[in-house]
Amino acid sequence: MDETEKSSRLYYLDWLRVILIFGVFLYHVVRPFDPLIEWHINNTEQSETVMAILLLVNPWGIPLFFLVAGAGSKFALRRRSNRQYISERVNRLLIPFIVGSILLTPFQKYLEALHKGTFRGSFPSFIPEILVESISGNLFSPLLFGDWGLHLWFLGFLFAFSLLSLPVFNWFKRDAGGSFISWLSRLVEVRGGILLFILPLALARVLVQPFFPVAERGWLDFVYFLLFFIIGYIIYSDDRFQGAVCRDRWLIFASGVLGLVTFFALFAVYGDVALEWSLTYVVPWSIILIFAFTLMSWGWALTVLYLAMKHLNFSNKWLEYGNETIMPFYLLHQPVIIVIAFFVVQLETGVPVKLLVILIGSFLITLGLVELLIRPFKPIRRLFGMKSRGRKEGETKTASA
Repeated sequence: MDETEKSSRLYYLDWLRVILIFGVFLYHVVRPFDPLIEWHINNTEQSETVMAILLLVNPWGIPLFFLVAGAGSKFALRRRSNRQYISERVNRLLIPFIVGSILLTPFQKYLEALHKGTFRGSFPSFIPEILVESISGNLFSPLLFGDWGLHLWFLGFLFAFSLLSLPVFNWFKRDAGGSFISWLSRLVEVRGGILLFILPLALARVLVQPFFPVAERGWLDFVYFLLFFIIGYIIYSDDRFQGAVCRDRWLIFASGVLGLVTFFALFAVYGDVALEWSLTYVVPWSIILIFAFTLMSWGWALTVLYLAMKHLNFSNKWLEYGNETIMPFYLLHQPVIIVIAFFVVQLETGVPVKLLVILIGSFLITLGLVELLIRPFKPIRRLFGMKSRGRKEGETKTASA
């Protein structure tokens, strides 16, 4: 019997989901102090340290999230029909996205407009502007998910990926698809073979970027993250992929370091010219940057996956609590951060103090809202993507993402 058919749960995938959500929380906590990219709320004094940390995390954090989600789909489809799978995705992803877009997005945009001085007036008078923007924006682009849901774009992407990938996943279950996965698994049995996944990831960026230059959460990100989602499914279709991650861990780590050094060395040497290469399409420099970026994404994502495999394959009460509450915590955390940051950035104090106030205040308030307003009430739990109380999931290897 294949290892993936055994009944032991892969707790490290659960831990990764919880840790990555907390990482997203920390990412948004520090965004007001990032000098590189303007956010909803921005502090006058910025931090080069914050910028450096975000630059190191950006290439692999979200790709790893989608890879873990793809693994979750592998296990979900093992015990669900297509209809059940889609129904679960609607309840766990689409409904929270819609609820969050309606209840949480308008006030975040209102505070941003007040902060940046683009609007003066009451919140009710701001609603017509939101409605006009919603129906006249990027209706036929992945940017739509960010326009409507802001930080909830991830749920929109994940729901779309679940639908778009379903025919591919069904094909993997048939003879031809099974043969394809067996062929891939034989390739990764060769030392370093796991790095071959870099090729389709880099090729996707090479093919998409000339037509859709880099726009955060646009078509380039959409295609790139979709591939990570599908690869996550593949990795947990045969034990040889996971074995290769463990066996080649140092080679994987070295590839991530090589990508990082190459990518930032080009920026250090060429400056604004390298920025142009990353935002447009200049042969061969744009292609070199793309491969360096992909090396970072794949190398660091798999390195973190290996560390989780080695150190986090256990359960305790904190994991159980995190699994239950990560979805409403994710929905609520950014609105809370924006409200607190709106006032904190106006204080006459340094970045460390402001950062600490936003960090502690937003964490405690977000968790308090989850505990007081969402977790105790079944109808609200459903609206915010939480599972019903008492639902047993331990009989399978991992819960769906």
